[in-house]
Amino acid sequence: MGRLLGSSGHSKWNLTKLGMLANLADMNAKTKISAAEFQNNFGRYTDAAKQAPVVVTKYGRDELVVLSAAEYERMRASFRRVVVLNETTPDEAAELFQALANAPRTPEAVALDHLMDDDARPGQ
Repeated sequence: MGRLLGSSGHSKWNLTKLGMLANLADMNAKTKISAAEFQNNFGRYTDAAKQAPVVVTKYGRDELVVLSAAEYERMRASFRRVVVLNETTPDEAAELFQALANAPRTPEAVALDHLMDDDARPGQ
């Protein structure tokens, strides 16, 4: 460690870099605590949840995960729902098709429109 930090004038930069690496490692780590510990130290663990998920256990089993509102929103924004059409009711299928028809067209989708032309279809 002494060699890394050395006396070459870069020690402050290296300490900052090490701190950033430690923070990255902490973000991937998660805290696991009992429900009683969570209840007794609510403030501490809600603060910790802003940095990384906190898993709350009950009788030794994972029961809850506490995470920051920002992380929740990030996860929610990336959520995709899988629908199996032959397992939907006719009303659900109609609602799905209506939602698809009303969905905004993305540039990626528009770029594929040419594939739907009659001339582009094989065997036509």
